[in-house]
Formats: sequence, C-alpha cells, structure tokens
Amino acid sequence: MSDQQTEDNTEAKKRLYIGNLAKNVTTEDLIQLFGLGKTAYLQSACQCELKTKASGESQGFAFVTVPAHFAESLLKLNAIEFYGQQLVIEESKTDGGGKKKTSPQKKGGKGGKGKGGQRGEGGQRGGQGRWRKKNYNKYEMPQIPEDEKFDIIDGGANLTNPKFHHNKDHVFSRARAAGVTKIVVTGLKLNGCKSAENMSETYSNTYAAVGIHPHFVKDDWNEAAKDAITTLAKSKGVVAIGEVGLDYCKNYSEKDAMKEAFESQVKIAVENNLPLLVHDREASADIIATLSKHKIVQPVVIYCMTGAVEQIKEYISRGYYIGITGFMCKEPYGKHIRDAITNKDLPLNKIIVHSDAPYMVPNKPVEEQDDVTKALLNLCFNANEPMTLNITVRQIATCLSVPAKTVAEQLVKNAEAVYKFPKC
Repeated sequence: MSDQQTEDNTEAKKRLYIGNLAKNVTTEDLIQLFGLGKTAYLQSACQCELKTKASGESQGFAFVTVPAHFAESLLKLNAIEFYGQQLVIEESKTDGGGKKKTSPQKKGGKGGKGKGGQRGEGGQRGGQGRWRKKNYNKYEMPQIPEDEKFDIIDGGANLTNPKFHHNKDHVFSRARAAGVTKIVVTGLKLNGCKSAENMSETYSNTYAAVGIHPHFVKDDWNEAAKDAITTLAKSKGVVAIGEVGLDYCKNYSEKDAMKEAFESQVKIAVENNLPLLVHDREASADIIATLSKHKIVQPVVIYCMTGAVEQIKEYISRGYYIGITGFMCKEPYGKHIRDAITNKDLPLNKIIVHSDAPYMVPNKPVEEQDDVTKALLNLCFNANEPMTLNITVRQIATCLSVPAKTVAEQLVKNAEAVYKFPKC
C-alpha cells in the first residue's frame, strides 16, 4: 500500500444514515447510486452497510461511511427519488458501534417519520433548501414580489397522492398564490384516475389526465380498468391520457403486461383525440415502436424526462414534447437536462413543465438559491407542491439567459397547445 493510500484511508470520515429505502434496494444499488465504486480510492475509503433482517430482507435503511469532504456531496442528494421513494440522507446519530453521538439531535427517530410523512421537524433537506420551517404554518401563503411572479400551467401533479389528503385545499391555494393558473392532476392508479376526474369537477381551472402508470399495471390493469379509463376519457375535465408507458428500470410490473396496458391506452388516446403523457425509463425503443404502430396526430409528451440527451433529440425529431420537472435543478443529476436546454438540443417551444408533486422537488444547491426559491421551498409542507414550478421556470430562464417571464409565457403557450383546455 502506498503512503498516499494510507493517508487517504486515515483521513476524517463521516457516517451517514440513508433512510426510506425500498425493500428491494441492494448494497450494490447504493454503491452505484452514490458512486462509491467509481475509483480505487473511493472503493478503499468508503463502507456501505445495508441493514437486513435475519431472513435477508432489507429493513429499509443503511449507513455509509465516507471521507468527510465526500459526505457533503452525498448530503446534497437528500430527498432524491430512488426506486420510487424519496430518500432521507443525513449524518448518523450513532457512531460505528451503535452508540449515540453527543451532538444535538433532531426530533424524529431514525426509522420514524414526523408529521406529514417526513422524518423529524423542518431542517435542511440535503443542504438544498429547507422544506419546512420549525414552526410551520400550513395556512401560510407564498409572498412573491409581483415582478417575480408569472402565470404558469402545471402539466402534471399527483395530487391524489395520500400526502395531500388533509391539506389539498391549501396546496391549491398556495399554487394560485404562486402564479399557477391551471393544474393537470394525474391519476396513476384507477382510483386515482377517478379522483383526478372528480377534482376537475370540483376545483376551478383544474383538469385530469387518466391512465394506469406502468408501476401499477400489475395490480390495477384489467378489462374493467380498460373500460373505466375509456369512460373517463370522455369526461369534460379529462384533457390527456397518462401517465402511461413503460418502465424497464424498476420493473414493478411484468414487461409484457406493461406493453399490453400501454398499447391499449394509446388506442384510447387516439380514439378520443387526447394527448399522451408517456412514462419512459430505459424503454425508449419499445416506446417508439408502440407509438409508431398508431396514427397519432395529437401531441405526445415524454413525461418527467430524466433520460440522456440522445433520447431527447430522438423524441424531439418525432415532434414530441419533453416534460421537465424540478429534477433539472438537482445536482448532479439534472445537469444533462440543463445542458440540453442551454445547447438548444431541447427547444423552449417543446417543453412542458410539471411539478410531478409530491415528487421531484426543485432543491437547488443552497448557494444557487435566490430569495424566491428559498421562500417557496420553505413553504413545502408534506413534499413538493405545484407552487414550486416558479423555481423550475427560473432555472430554464437561467439556462437560456432570458427573463423568466419570457420563458413562462412560452411555456403557457406550449401547455395550451398540448392540452387544449376546454373553456369554462
């Protein structure tokens, strides 16, 4: 072993707690996610301990020990979505031997969750903005200067999610106060689709997108569901079929079942002349093959794009729109999306913005947050909310070096062209 390696292995270390892990996450998954095996130095300097039961099943949390300077990068990943769940990443409150450290503790135990499904009380979310103030008031409205506020259309928010069951009215109110003029609520599951359609009847300037998400095909897709989606598609408040598609990354449903459900729902969209919100994870070839079978004249939005620039270019060449969320604000994961916008590989007139609430919070690094960004992140109660779309719009404007209001005006035009909202 060289002197340099010896020095690297004896430098100051930090032990981090990784919580809210999906049960099927493995040690190898975590090593890949955090890049612990990228170099020989990291391989020798880092440790990953996934806690499991006697049966070998994951207990849903892990610890990683890394060099102190590397820990700061990992802490910035707090709240990142991984295997369908938002991770909790923070400094461990125990040492390697399981003894409690003497540093101050946050409320909320390691495995527990605080009010609203979040662990503990307030606090920095991975160094990328406080989501909750210590004395949070769920009735508080965002205070945005008039010259910093602009009209925005949320092209997709999962407001049927249980996180919003007890504060939905306040979420809508905060969205309106932040400039969100219209919201498309996505159903994802059959009951969610029915709820989304109901919201379109209940809340003003609210619309629904209905369809069974590939994650839920296993449990929700059958002939009865097909008939129900077909019926819902004819409702006045339904403006799209989605979020539907294929997911070969997490494979929560069987591949053949996902393909059958996707193709059936594409047909429903074509028959009802409704745009498609398409979920693609590592499945672009089959997505394109399926869409190419049908004469699709209505808009197609590749929903919540996280794929490579090459995929973006391919979809753009076919005339599709690209759905952008707060993912683009994340470091380092959203950099390729930002670069695609900056380099004009993703033209502004082909972007649909959506919050994807309660997921994809636009948690920019603290040093890059302006006052509006900080104010909006401070008001997120349960998780991401439509009101944070202002942050995503501002990020796009930064990429293009143009005023945010100019970006917002074009994004509204894009959304209106795609959804063709019915007049009230």
